[in-house]
Amino acid sequence: MTSQILRSSIASCSGLLLRQQSAGVGFLVRAVSSASTHPAATRKGLLDRLDLRVDPNLPEAELRRAKQVRNTKIGGFVIFGYTIVGLTWFCFHYGREQRNEEGNPIRDEFSGSLLAPFRRILKGFDEWRDYVVEPSREILLPDPLPAPYLQPKYTLVLEMKNVMVNPEWTYKDGHRFKKRPALDYFLDVVGYPNFEVVIYTCEGSMTADPVINSVDPKQRIMYKLYRDCTKYMDGHHVKDLSKLNRDLSKVIYIDFDPKSFQLNTENVLRIPKWEGNMDDTALVDLAELLKTIHLSDVDDVRPTLQYYSQFDDPAKEFRNRAVHVAEQEQKRKEMNESSSPSPVSKYSGWLGGRRHRV
Repeated sequence: MTSQILRSSIASCSGLLLRQQSAGVGFLVRAVSSASTHPAATRKGLLDRLDLRVDPNLPEAELRRAKQVRNTKIGGFVIFGYTIVGLTWFCFHYGREQRNEEGNPIRDEFSGSLLAPFRRILKGFDEWRDYVVEPSREILLPDPLPAPYLQPKYTLVLEMKNVMVNPEWTYKDGHRFKKRPALDYFLDVVGYPNFEVVIYTCEGSMTADPVINSVDPKQRIMYKLYRDCTKYMDGHHVKDLSKLNRDLSKVIYIDFDPKSFQLNTENVLRIPKWEGNMDDTALVDLAELLKTIHLSDVDDVRPTLQYYSQFDDPAKEFRNRAVHVAEQEQKRKEMNESSSPSPVSKYSGWLGGRRHRV
């Protein structure tokens, strides 16, 4: 009895589905037949319904404006349609339960909940947000070199744009990067084994990599980090030094943009932005400052960086202090020489046949 009821139910449902399918097919056939029989009328009705018709009898200026408005509406409809399709695919892809190779569902932390699809969709949105906002990986640099290889004590992180090179555009050459004066000397001083030099730039790899290779043919730069390794915050690409896999007490970061180093201000040596002046000598002074930090062998570079960062031009301030110290040393040396007795006066007692104590 039960099986008969079940069979009759299935038959009735099947008949209903077949009737609906036949009705749907009939409707599609009639619609296609009507469209094929009266294509102009169908197109005209669709344009009227979407308010996309343009009167060809309008003056030329108004006709051009009307066509622009129509094209803008069509573009909006297309974008809206793609957005709906994309959101539908996104919700279906991330809302459903994942399956293994055999087709069996894989249980996750949301399995068994009525809101599981909704929670999976929210998790998918978070994953895409992190993909855009967060750095491409949690650890940006490999582990320090093990013994017997020599790992530099200090890590020097440099922004490329407006620190090492300056972008410019001309009608003759198009877009190119201008190399900063004394850059070769700077890299020779701070390169391996004195520092572990890392380029950490907001530029993309397609742009920055060939520029770095051209300005550093000796390969003194050990690592290169590009835009995908930055954190996107409030419209700016911010460097996160905590992901470098290095002791921050021995990390020196050089940049000119405060928004780029807002996460690690204590590790920054802020320098003026280089605008392409070819009479610039700041890299020479900066190299001497970094060499002094290297030779001092301090365990924490942050107090020194914070002290010099209070000046508008830390390298220039270091040079002025070095000149002042040299002048004071020269004066002290001259005073010592003038106050000390001359060799003739010291032994003048022997010249008269009588010895005197001096």
